[in-house]
Amino acid sequence: MDKHTSCINSLAIIEYVEEREPGKSAQLFEDLGPEMAGISDPKAFLSDPNNWISSSLMILIWEKARKILGDDEAAYKIGVNSVLKQHLGYIQRIILYAFGNPARIMKQIQRVNDHFNKTKKVQLLSSSRNGSVVRLVWAKNIPLSRDFCSFNKGVYEAIPTIWGLPPARLEEIKCFFSGDEYCEYHLQWETQNRVKTIYHRIFTPWKILQDSRKELERDKEILREKYNQVYQLNQDLQRKVDQLTILQESGTAILSTLKLEELLDMILKRLLEVAHLDRAGIFLFDEDNESLILIHAVGIEPDTLSDLKDYQIPLAKKDNIIARTARGKKSVLVKDVDKMFLNPQNPLLSKLKPKAFVLVPMTVRGRLVGIMLGDNQNNRNFVREIDKNFLTSFANQIAMALENANLYKKLENSERKYREIVENVNEGIWILDGNGTIKFSNYHLREMLGYENLADHSVYSLVNEEGKKVLLTVLMENMEGRTAKGEIVLQRKLGDPMSVLVSSVPIMTDDQYSGCLAMLADLTEKKRIESRLLQAQKLESIGTMAGGIAHDFNNILTGILGYINLLKLKTAQDSDIGRYADIIERSSLRAADLVTKLLAFSRDSRPGPSLACAVNQVVQETLELMKSSLPENIETGFSLQEDIPLIKCDPTQVQQTILNICLNALDAMPDGGRLLVATSEVEYKEICARCPDSIARPGRYVCIRISDTGFGIEPEVMDRIFDPFFTTKEVGKGSGLGLAMAYGIVKNSEGCIHVESEKGQGTTFELFFPVTESVPELAKKPLKDHALAGSETILVVDDEEIVRDLTLEILSAYGYKVLLAQDGLEAIHVYKAFEHTIDLVLLDMIMPRMGGKEAYEKLKEINPDIKVLFCSGYGSDHQVCKELRKIGLPYSSKPFKVDELVRKVRQILNHEDASI
Repeated sequence: MDKHTSCINSLAIIEYVEEREPGKSAQLFEDLGPEMAGISDPKAFLSDPNNWISSSLMILIWEKARKILGDDEAAYKIGVNSVLKQHLGYIQRIILYAFGNPARIMKQIQRVNDHFNKTKKVQLLSSSRNGSVVRLVWAKNIPLSRDFCSFNKGVYEAIPTIWGLPPARLEEIKCFFSGDEYCEYHLQWETQNRVKTIYHRIFTPWKILQDSRKELERDKEILREKYNQVYQLNQDLQRKVDQLTILQESGTAILSTLKLEELLDMILKRLLEVAHLDRAGIFLFDEDNESLILIHAVGIEPDTLSDLKDYQIPLAKKDNIIARTARGKKSVLVKDVDKMFLNPQNPLLSKLKPKAFVLVPMTVRGRLVGIMLGDNQNNRNFVREIDKNFLTSFANQIAMALENANLYKKLENSERKYREIVENVNEGIWILDGNGTIKFSNYHLREMLGYENLADHSVYSLVNEEGKKVLLTVLMENMEGRTAKGEIVLQRKLGDPMSVLVSSVPIMTDDQYSGCLAMLADLTEKKRIESRLLQAQKLESIGTMAGGIAHDFNNILTGILGYINLLKLKTAQDSDIGRYADIIERSSLRAADLVTKLLAFSRDSRPGPSLACAVNQVVQETLELMKSSLPENIETGFSLQEDIPLIKCDPTQVQQTILNICLNALDAMPDGGRLLVATSEVEYKEICARCPDSIARPGRYVCIRISDTGFGIEPEVMDRIFDPFFTTKEVGKGSGLGLAMAYGIVKNSEGCIHVESEKGQGTTFELFFPVTESVPELAKKPLKDHALAGSETILVVDDEEIVRDLTLEILSAYGYKVLLAQDGLEAIHVYKAFEHTIDLVLLDMIMPRMGGKEAYEKLKEINPDIKVLFCSGYGSDHQVCKELRKIGLPYSSKPFKVDELVRKVRQILNHEDASI
């Protein structure tokens, strides 16, 4: 802040106020603002003509004087009084007297003005022996008030009094403070007569000499005091420089190391050097336990430090001065321990025995970090007020060091954690710079591509031409600040290319693109699963279609085979009609067998829960069955595990599956080879490893392994081998249903198939079946033909007219009375009409308008004890049929033979078990 005014002006104000209002003069020195904040004695400072102050402070002092005196003309009167009482300094008085008279001093008015202030320029426009015209040009860039003008007018009017003349007459022609550009004073004074002139020339110098001698003695004493003050200030300054040096060194040390104990030891020792402390220590605040813990100290004997290390003080402890300091977050200085009421049993006091100590809270952004403790063993006045700010700053430096060390530890832990995540995540990660150079790659990416190091590789070297186009598109999106995805093919260092999905996000530095971070998901397994899923969906669709076709075929074959049976009963065996009937029956049975295979493949042909199969027995029977038809150049063998458990499947279906695969194996070895069948029990984890895409449930499994040494399966057809009607054989040599049937049987048994084949080396099929604890079902004794006849009334419900007519013919032939209905709705009407005469209902499952299940529910409402035999062209494990089986309702599959149908009817009417 610029200083514009000598304190000779403030001295004139102070003396004037003290003369007139001595009890109020102290008010002049109150609230003088930041300019006087560091001045210990404002009165002494403002009374020293050698000091200068700002015009702003001078304005404030003028305002205070007017308020104290209650006089708006105080500034003018103070100006007059300062000359009349000769309250100018002795040097200024010599200057004034040296000019001899008012006319001479007015000619040198600017020089005189410069001794008092820098607020204006004084111009002498005209001068005579008894008057002059003076212009005051005030500075426009500093604060001013009218008091400056009034004070000057008082001074100028009183100047002639120095020579014993009356005050001058002053006329203000223009005033800067009234809006003019300057102040202009016209002065007139009386001239001296010769006698007075001689008198003043003789006596005035003597008086000035006496006053000057007194003032010189006084100034000498002031200079001595000033010297002592300067010396002490110099000492304090040196101490402050040492303290600032320590703070700077501590700050540097904090940046140079993050080893906490080493850092604290270094900066606490430096603290002892400049703070006149004998010992110093640090208590760290433990937020979890709400306590203060001594973590380090210097100046203490090692044994004592060892006893005190980890000493804890609960923050809530009310009678502990350290805890109170931490709670209040204000420094505490104990100058004499003996005069304080402290607990002598405290470990710190009893072991260290300090004479005085200081406690300084360590805070970071208002949050308590700990307490810095320093003590002195001898000197009770070791810490002065000047040191408090330093100790606070030093404590905060230590707090910052502790905070930095803590943040560094957290950052280090965080960096390690996230690096471990990045390195161990199950996806590849790369970071590219703006030029597409790899700056970072995680372990998984390097493992995926077979590189030990990918740093500084160009990413474009890892992709083919098509991949470059996709990658460039992704990177261009990133350059626009957007995230992007794309599927690209990466070239492994050794091995086949691999498909990956790149999900990339831009890295922006100062809003400019500087690179990107991407995650790369290996799509190899996903594509393999998708391929298998498509295959499974395709097979499921084919199976659904096959089931539907089989249903329709069975309805047709039911009519054909039923009428052929009736025809054969009424025709002689040796007649042409009988021979034709046999041919039609054999053809129909072949068609029925084909439908059975389709149903085995379809999803609706699962074994009943009571069926179980002894695998080893089935394998032996199958190989024995094949033995007679095997070529001589085919060697067979089996390896069967003893005590192998039963599996959950129809033995006939298992045998059919083994037979179909073995027949395919024989076709693959036209020039001879070896066929081996083996059985073993396996764990679920092996199922997961061999058939990862299967829906097999946890548990025990039996594996049937069928291996051949044939020419193998071509890779391009491997995915199609289980498709119905797919075959690589010549036309007429295969239906393409063998493996499809095997696949359906195993899948419907809740098992899975694994196939391995190598061109020229052979093929291995592994069939996994779940183990069951069921006992194989025993066949029931059939009723004899003469026991099948009856006279009961049976309601036949079927939407196929040929099936209704056939059933009518068959049952009528055995003596039964028959009623017909073409769907569920009609059956309900018929039953209501003949409820008391109908003994049994033959109910088709699938019909328009109302199906068999819904019709059964309606019929039960009429007669809860109704007897029903369900029929359908679907397999016995259609979803509805399984539900019927659960509740114990009988069921018959189409096409049925005459004796089988009549036998089940008779069993139900006889209240016997007629389940399949």
